[in-house]
This record gives sequence, structure tokens and C-alpha cells, in this order.
Amino acid sequence: MAKEINYFKRIVPHLEKKYGGEKAQAIMSKARERYDAIVEENKDEPKAWYIHTRERIYPGIAMFDAMTAEGIGREETADFIVTCYRWRAGLMVPKIKAIFKVPGLYRIVPKVFFNMTQKKFGPKMGFAAENKHLGKSGMSFDMVKCPYYEKCRQYGCPEIVKGYCEADDILYGDMHPRLLWGRTQTLGKGGSCCDFKISIV
Repeated sequence: MAKEINYFKRIVPHLEKKYGGEKAQAIMSKARERYDAIVEENKDEPKAWYIHTRERIYPGIAMFDAMTAEGIGREETADFIVTCYRWRAGLMVPKIKAIFKVPGLYRIVPKVFFNMTQKKFGPKMGFAAENKHLGKSGMSFDMVKCPYYEKCRQYGCPEIVKGYCEADDILYGDMHPRLLWGRTQTLGKGGSCCDFKISIV
């Protein structure tokens, strides 16, 4: 591993608080080793995927495997990882709310979100969306293929996918009083798709 990834840097204090320094050190040693192995197994994947797989998905899988290898139960491990995702997302909420103090800025959110998603979460990154819609009153699309869901299932830890899903809900669920985050289901929570929807109300 050429450099320490942000995921591991941020999770260490939480591990130390919950399990103590010695246990945290043992977990992190295994996690870094497991991460390198997963990256090697997927060395032929497109570089466009890296922002999702190498920075977010593989670290989560490696952490899950490391914690369970250290004798921590699957449920406790999944709860710990999902809680960390929630915490990280919560840190961004005040910053998002501060941005929306600019009068009228909320009106461009559906378009910006729609375009950003097509660029950062498009086919080149391993995603697939259907039923795309962008209008004056909002945007919507159904994500039917998601590497977060597929990779975690492939590596036997589907329990942690909901952490990624819930991070979205925390980030976008209360951006502005005039914006409604209307997602009702996700692949990670057993849905047939992730039905993204932002409406101006």
C-alpha cells in the first residue's frame, strides 16, 4: 500500500475508543493486509472505478474481514462500520446547510445533483441507471447496478452496504426546507433499485 488511505486514518480513533489501542492495532494490521490483497485481486479493473472501489468499498470490506478475523461478531462488526459511515456523513451536514444560506441556491440542486451523478456514478464507474428524469421541479432516476452493493456481496459482507445508503440519507435528507429527498428504497436494503429523487417543494 503506497500510502495510508483516508478511510483507515479516520476509523482508527473509533477503533481505539471501542476496543483499546492494542486491539485496534491488530485490527488495522489485518485490514491493511486484506486491503492490499483485494486491490491485487482486482488489479485489472478500470481506473475510473478507483474513486469508489479503492477509496471506499475495498477499505470497508477489508475492515469487516479484519474485525471478524479478530473475533468480533458479524453483527457487531457491521454495526460498528455502519455507525462510522453515519458519523462521517454527519460531519458534512453543517457545511451543506451553510452553503444553502445563499438565497435561491436550492433551485439548482436537482440539476447539479443529476449531472454530478451521471458523471461520478455513471457506466464508466460500474453503475447503471434507468428512468432518468430532470425537470424544473426536480430530478429522479433508478440506480439498478451499483458496485458498492455488488462488491460487498461478492466478498461476503452485504451487511455493510446499508452504511453507504444511510450516508446519502444523512447528507441529502435535510439540505433545505424547499428540497425533498424522496428516495424510498435501495439495493443495499433489499430494494429492487436505489430510487433517487430530489424535488423542489
